[in-house]
Amino acid sequence: MEGNGSSVVPPQSVAEAETLVKRLYQPGPAKIITEINDQLLKLQHAPEGWQLADALMSSSDQNVRFFAANTFTVKLNNDGPKLDGETARTVQMRLISWLVRLSRQGEGPMVMRKLCSTLTTFFTRSPSLWRRPLMHVGASLQTGGLVTENEAIDLSAERLSEALSSSETVVLLWFSASLADEVSRLDSNMPAHSQVHRQMEETVQDASALLATAFRTSNPKVRAEGLKAFLTWVNYAQPMWPRKPEALQHLRNLIESAAQALTDPTLQHDALDIFRDILESYTSFFQSDHMQLIGRIVSGYVQPKLLEALHDGDAEGLPYGQMVTAFGVANVLDTVEHPETSESASTVIRLHFDILKAPGYPGDEDELSVLSIEFWNTYIEYVNDTVFSQDAEQPPPTWIPYAKSVLTQLIELLWAKMCTPPANLAKDWTNAEHEGFKEFRLDATDLMLSIFVFLGKAMLQELVALIIRSLDNKNWRAVEAAMFCLNALADNVLEDQAGDDVLAGLFGSRLFRDVGDFSQTIPLQARRTAIDVLGSYGQYVERHAEYLPDTVRFLFASLENAQLSHSAAKSIAALCSACRSSLTGELDGFLQQYQLLSGPTADPYTKERVLGAIAAIIQALKPESAKVPPLLALLENVEKDMQMAKSYAADGDLDAATTFGVMGLNCLATIGMNLQNPEDVPINVYDDDEQHSGERAFWDNEEAKEVQQRIMGCFSVLEILGNDGDAIEAACHVLRSGFAETEPGPFVLPASVTVRFLQQCSVTTPRLEFVLSTACILITQQSRSNSKRIPEEVRATCEQVVIFLQQLGHPSQDPSIAQGCMDVFCRLIPYYIHLLFEPNSVLSQQLPTILNFTLQAIQSPDIFPRRSAAEFWAKLIRPLSIEPRAGLQQDVAGVVAAYVPQLSQILIYQIGGLGQRSELDYLCEPLKALIANVPTAKNWLEAALFGDGFSAITDRVGDAEKSLFLKKIVGLRGDNRKTKDVVREFYAACRGTVVSYG
Repeated sequence: MEGNGSSVVPPQSVAEAETLVKRLYQPGPAKIITEINDQLLKLQHAPEGWQLADALMSSSDQNVRFFAANTFTVKLNNDGPKLDGETARTVQMRLISWLVRLSRQGEGPMVMRKLCSTLTTFFTRSPSLWRRPLMHVGASLQTGGLVTENEAIDLSAERLSEALSSSETVVLLWFSASLADEVSRLDSNMPAHSQVHRQMEETVQDASALLATAFRTSNPKVRAEGLKAFLTWVNYAQPMWPRKPEALQHLRNLIESAAQALTDPTLQHDALDIFRDILESYTSFFQSDHMQLIGRIVSGYVQPKLLEALHDGDAEGLPYGQMVTAFGVANVLDTVEHPETSESASTVIRLHFDILKAPGYPGDEDELSVLSIEFWNTYIEYVNDTVFSQDAEQPPPTWIPYAKSVLTQLIELLWAKMCTPPANLAKDWTNAEHEGFKEFRLDATDLMLSIFVFLGKAMLQELVALIIRSLDNKNWRAVEAAMFCLNALADNVLEDQAGDDVLAGLFGSRLFRDVGDFSQTIPLQARRTAIDVLGSYGQYVERHAEYLPDTVRFLFASLENAQLSHSAAKSIAALCSACRSSLTGELDGFLQQYQLLSGPTADPYTKERVLGAIAAIIQALKPESAKVPPLLALLENVEKDMQMAKSYAADGDLDAATTFGVMGLNCLATIGMNLQNPEDVPINVYDDDEQHSGERAFWDNEEAKEVQQRIMGCFSVLEILGNDGDAIEAACHVLRSGFAETEPGPFVLPASVTVRFLQQCSVTTPRLEFVLSTACILITQQSRSNSKRIPEEVRATCEQVVIFLQQLGHPSQDPSIAQGCMDVFCRLIPYYIHLLFEPNSVLSQQLPTILNFTLQAIQSPDIFPRRSAAEFWAKLIRPLSIEPRAGLQQDVAGVVAAYVPQLSQILIYQIGGLGQRSELDYLCEPLKALIANVPTAKNWLEAALFGDGFSAITDRVGDAEKSLFLKKIVGLRGDNRKTKDVVREFYAACRGTVVSYG
């Protein structure tokens, strides 16, 4: 009865409690069910819970009996260790009595398993030792009445197991499995649990006798439960008995009889799962004779079933394939090194070949091919580890020729399996099937990379031969699969030029002429993969320019196909970047080709990549003046996008304006990046220095300045897109493209351009942190030893950053912007730090604002501003490596001295518990700098440690611990690793995560 329809009245009798339990399992409002559960939990935890559990065990309702058993478990978990010996024995006997009685009455598995679990809880929580729990329960089951623990002590496990009925054996097997399962969750390193685990070393003897009897019986249910219990005990043994061979041997003695289930049709599937589980997770459990036994079973019983399933395309073959794979992986040494003398080794290899030869597509109906990859990965990993770990003077292993033969066959089988399905089949696939097939192809190519490490050039020859042969047969799906493999190997193949003669057979074939002939009916995927190959093998084509015309014509022709344009653009970019010097004669043709693609509907990605490709070729032109006309032609295309953006904005279509404006800026940035000198350009020691100097000076004349004016003119689009984050970021990329250059160039814009860009921003500007990062890069680049100093531009930058600080007010207002601002000030040291200390300057007057903001950042909860602020103070405190003006070091030291008391207090409070443990290493930097460079630092640190403010943070360390900490860090004088260790230890003591500090 519910008061006011919402509360459940506590039951006053066993009958009412039983009614409440029944209601718990009936449908009802969630609120009422929760209240019923709360009332029942109170009953379970009450002192009378023992009596209630015992009374409810006699209920005619199965759910109530389950609840009763669970109540015993709750009471044992809460009160078990506190029971006196007599009460504990009473509870034990009641539990066994109910188990026996319900077993005789034919109770179902749900309640019986729960009672077995409850008995296990008694085993682990009882204050007294239960010496032979299996024999005690088994004897009670066998007699049908109560047997005392002392009467069970001397019983023979073998004789008792033989005397049990099938149903009694099953119950005892459940109890046995419950013991192994639940005890495995107890930490064996805890003293409270060590006795229980020691007891298990004796209990396994009784368990193994019970299991041996179960495996001998003809009853399939008993044998099935025996297999499950066997696995549970093996899983217990793996982490618990790695150095206890005596205990483990009891289980190993059962392997032969348990393995017979693999030959029994009624138990085979269960046995396959169990032995596969052990092979995968606990290989060392099986010794050599056991592996031989399993190998014979695989050859005699698993092999026929698997071959039959492969022939019929039957999904029931999956567990047999899984077993073969698990055995092959576990027995890889024998499989690799003794394939001709070990029957099971040759069987495993042959079956994995058969799996890949079977019809079907991975990801669709073929699950076994996916599994076989695991075996082959293990196989080649063992081969490579063995071969490449040998000393040079050692003779090669005798099995290498056989391994090469196996892996060469594997390549062709994988290639065949990787062929894409016909379109009429693939169209009916689900997304999951498509993804499964893609994943198989990726896994297979990863495997091929490992095989290439072993086979090398021979594998390359095999793949090229497969391409040529399939090309002759016009089998484009097969051509595509082989190209897909070849593409994955590109980085490895191109490490040296040993494979160039093999690649000549491919690039000199008609392959790229055929795929470039769009009048031929060729699958789209084949053309796409051919495009990817050209992008990946650009280095090879660079060395063999005779192949460029066919490849480039094919790629540009592919741009006209919407489904190929992205892949083609990517490969064009890679190929033109690699072969830029060889393609300068084609530049006019490329520019004309681009005009055909650059209409208003052109794809942004394609435009960006192709413009970048053409820019890479322009970079290779000599002399510098030759770059101007084609570069202006590229800029004209970008300017068209900018004009389109402005036109759309004028018409009120801001989305279209944003699309064209951002696209134009991204294209401009890509042009700038591709005009950079490539890192791998060889230096000509015979260059004429005067001529080279003249080339550098070219970009200072009027003709060249027109190019820069056109570039800077593109920034005018920000007048309409100044609140778009993508546009801001793209503009930053344009600026950055010139920062990396060490010589004048079209994108090496005056530093004032970056400064003006920053000055147009406010704290509400999207991606302001990216603009600040760009300013940081500029200052860093202009701080290099060979760079021209730009104090006016840096001064203007800092003045603008101070405005941002004032607009923010506090670092937590926008942590990303706060970090960016402080990073700018960090970059001032050492070449521009004097700007903050110029008498009567705007910056010197705002210096307190800057320093106070950084101190706020150290105290803020935001990680990255705190790190930047800590870095700034560490740099500021340490002596300057150079002194831009006389007396600067003294001025800096004077300001630092004024802030030492406040900084010392903040650092000590953070280390004393206010900060986060992950930030301690960063906080150590200014702390070390203070101790090493400021004579008064010790006094101020001491004042912070012993002040009232520190006591308010933590009371877990006393004066002695504080004094010891101070003595240690001062004595270390800034030693990096040791100071960090001392700080971490003190922090832990202040937070109470260590017992003591000292």
